[in-house]
Amino acid sequence: MFRFHRLAPALLLGALAISVSACGTKSDGNKSSKAAEVAKVDIGSDLYLKMLIPKTPVGAISAELITASQAVIQWDQKIQVPSEVDGRIEIMGTPLPADYKFDPTDSRVIRHPRDASLLFYKLQEMDTISTNQLLVRIDESQILIQRNANTNSLKAFDVSIAQSRVVVKYSLEIVDAMKQLGKSGSPTELAGSIVQLARAEEGLANSLKEREKIAGEVDIATSRLQQFGIKSPVDGRVLKILKNPGEFVKAGEPIMEIQATSRFRVEARLDLQVANRLRAGMPATVEPIRPYSPEPFTARHRQEVTGIAITAHKGRPMIVSGALDSTAIVWDATTKEKRQQVLRHPSGVGVKCVAATGPLAAPTHLVATGGTDGHVRLWDLAKPDAIPETVLAEFEDSHGSAVNAVAFSPDGKSLATAAGREIFIWDIVTRKKKYSLPLEHLDDITALRFTPQCTLVTVARDKTARIYQLGTDAATLAPNGLLDHRSGAVDVLGLSADGGRMFFDQDAARMDIVSLADQRTLGTLQNGGGVRFAGLALFSPDDKYAITAAGDSDAKGEMQLWELPKVGSSGRGSERRRLVTPNRAAVTCAAFSPDPTHDWIAVGTQSGGVHFWSMATVAKSLEWQGVIVAITEVDSRSSMIRVEVNNPGGVAAEQLQDRGMATIIIDPTAPLKPLPAAVPPKLNVLGLGVKPAPLGEIVTVGATQPVPGGTFVVPALRTLPSVIVPPVRK
Repeated sequence: MFRFHRLAPALLLGALAISVSACGTKSDGNKSSKAAEVAKVDIGSDLYLKMLIPKTPVGAISAELITASQAVIQWDQKIQVPSEVDGRIEIMGTPLPADYKFDPTDSRVIRHPRDASLLFYKLQEMDTISTNQLLVRIDESQILIQRNANTNSLKAFDVSIAQSRVVVKYSLEIVDAMKQLGKSGSPTELAGSIVQLARAEEGLANSLKEREKIAGEVDIATSRLQQFGIKSPVDGRVLKILKNPGEFVKAGEPIMEIQATSRFRVEARLDLQVANRLRAGMPATVEPIRPYSPEPFTARHRQEVTGIAITAHKGRPMIVSGALDSTAIVWDATTKEKRQQVLRHPSGVGVKCVAATGPLAAPTHLVATGGTDGHVRLWDLAKPDAIPETVLAEFEDSHGSAVNAVAFSPDGKSLATAAGREIFIWDIVTRKKKYSLPLEHLDDITALRFTPQCTLVTVARDKTARIYQLGTDAATLAPNGLLDHRSGAVDVLGLSADGGRMFFDQDAARMDIVSLADQRTLGTLQNGGGVRFAGLALFSPDDKYAITAAGDSDAKGEMQLWELPKVGSSGRGSERRRLVTPNRAAVTCAAFSPDPTHDWIAVGTQSGGVHFWSMATVAKSLEWQGVIVAITEVDSRSSMIRVEVNNPGGVAAEQLQDRGMATIIIDPTAPLKPLPAAVPPKLNVLGLGVKPAPLGEIVTVGATQPVPGGTFVVPALRTLPSVIVPPVRK
């Protein structure tokens, strides 16, 4: 017993060592066997022709651009245009040319109330106007009567003066003749002649004096007449119309408010550590973010649209959408009739996903739909003018749950489907399942896509993405095929067309562009202003643009169109446009067209609508060059930057809405530029200098009273009306 107690500690230590050794050996054995198991998987030959993954240049990384999204555009000047005379407003518009052909159906063209031969183009709020363009005509009939009366008086005075000159000349001749007679003439008669000459000269002088007085009144009337035609002092647009034709106005009373478009500023908030890299004088590019509505055509489902694809028919792509209402719709939007064909599914079977074969599979044009019943169905769309109403094939095997994702291989001969955690690879020719992929994901798969490198990329709700190598017999997880630590906010993460890059949802406000070869971050999309990424992020077919959906309740009906950073730069993408669905219905799915002749973006919505935009319209570059004028610390975490932009002539001002959104792009390595003046350039109102008001103030042009900021404005004399031509009616 004693011996046992003495040996017990030694025995326990020995057993513990053996146990630890055994555990360690077992663990290493598991790792080795796992590696050996992966290495021993024979996947056969490549499932389809493999392309090499493009290499991203490493040594040619350019400087990272600083991008400030959600910047706010603000116009610097609002100008109140007053009447310079008392009177009644006759016309609020601009005169048309004398040879303008009157169209009685055009409600914007109006006639002068006193002279029907004069045509005017009626002004409305938000109309674009230019410097010296006639805006308003005040009734000048009274001053015209006065001027005409004075003009007639001038004519009468001219006749009287001519007669007086004759009398003076005749009297002068008489005096000269009598002086020549000398002593032979009568002194009394000579004196009388001199008096008569003096009276004639006095009468002429009085007539000339009165004529000058009347001529001055005519000049004053003519000058006042020009004040009855009120013109724009700047390039801009009409903000508010404060008076209407027929109303009486007093001198100095504002008639309308206009917005000068020759200069604007843009402000954005940046993180303090980013703003510290900026300096006043740095050049900046400003790109307005304008909301764009879709083309005026719609396909309509009765329930939520859950999948969308665009076929690869050359010159005639068709939009295919699937919904929970047991239908898929094939929409030929290239035809005049915008013809639609319904692909009916069994009653009660909703369509969860849709895929179409790509350009490399032509002339084969197949569409696959995944149903809530776990079945996959094929539809033949090879003949756009004769689309069959019946299904081409329904695979015998099926998933045990709803099919959430479907994708064709580049050659169109294989199909991948996902339901829950399981993934099947199908043979299109035999309509048979080739094999299942290993159950690597821990939660439902939300998206999958083939790459040109003969791999399959999957995205799941376990906040990971995985890359599988595909063979004819099986598939295996690729080396470095796990991308984890996603935020999980985006269900559909797109791949570039070359298979080299993938979107990765780093967090709710940041989307990374990651290299699939080595998982390096090649660029980012950064949201601001509380907008969050959700739903989807897709590359365009040329890999130059991307679309993302938003997760905020106020922005669910919007998609963001981004211009991506160039390959080889580590910069940020810049937001170009906002694509807004009708009634801001939440976006559920989207697709790019593979056909460059119809470069559409098609979306499906929660309300059942299917809409599309043309990239040729929404991706047009619209930018202004400005300079940073101020960097102000807002709090301990952020700073506000202000960029001033000169816009001579108000170029494309209709694209810039006050308080609208824009993106500021700054190259921190660019040389500094001179700062603009602290106040805008002097307004040249018909050649008269006008002292500018401080930025953001309302300036009253043509009035004699002071305006905000203590600025006085010189009263302006108006010239003859300008003439414009209205827009061409289509």
